[in-house]
Amino acid sequence: MNKTVLILISFIFSFQSLNLQAQDAGTILAKMDKVMFFAKDKQADVELKIENLKKGKVTEKRAEIYEKGTKKIFRYVYPKSDSGITSLTVSDNETYIYLPLFNMVKKITTSSSLGNMNKSDFSLADKPAISYSESYTPELVKTTENSYILKLTPKNLKNPYGFIKISVDKKYYYPHEIEYYGKDGKPIKKATYHFVKLNGHWVADKITMFNENKGSRTTITLKNIKINKGLPDSMFTKEGLKKKKTR
Repeated sequence: MNKTVLILISFIFSFQSLNLQAQDAGTILAKMDKVMFFAKDKQADVELKIENLKKGKVTEKRAEIYEKGTKKIFRYVYPKSDSGITSLTVSDNETYIYLPLFNMVKKITTSSSLGNMNKSDFSLADKPAISYSESYTPELVKTTENSYILKLTPKNLKNPYGFIKISVDKKYYYPHEIEYYGKDGKPIKKATYHFVKLNGHWVADKITMFNENKGSRTTITLKNIKINKGLPDSMFTKEGLKKKKTR
């Protein structure tokens, strides 16, 4: 067998190996999407703890969240200064906010939607409205005893992150951690997840986001989680934003 044939065979096997890895990464991410986006609709009470680690300052807020398909409502109920402030996410590119003080619904621009939500460490860009598979191109970079480590590169150049890394549980396919990196490749923040089983499904009931740049940390705890209760489409409209708490 001559040298040219050996090189060709080596190239074919290398290409097949890379292709298989890409398929494996896609399969893993698709399974994670099934965990993260299984519910037709979801609602919960939310407790936020926002910590400025540099100054030792702690701020607590409460809210309620409603989700249906790609649409999400996030409404603050405490403190009084924030009560009634509500955001409606229709898609990754369409978000509205209701300001009760002015009785006004305003569309959030792309630039402002990437900022932190009401001084927390979470932003609207952290989790895609549809699925990670549709928003990112995955690469399997490492396998540990308990996790798959995926590197996800945004398909949309307007995404504020250069890439993200996700540690996916090998057995249940929910994320343990998600790390967010800037366009320059430097780490920005990291989210850690805690999941509980509800009606046969794994549901995140606690997420902690540590922002390395700001030296701050926000913990979201979800309580009274309800799944697939048939939330009406009329809730997820600009008109529905002005309605007060429904439960």
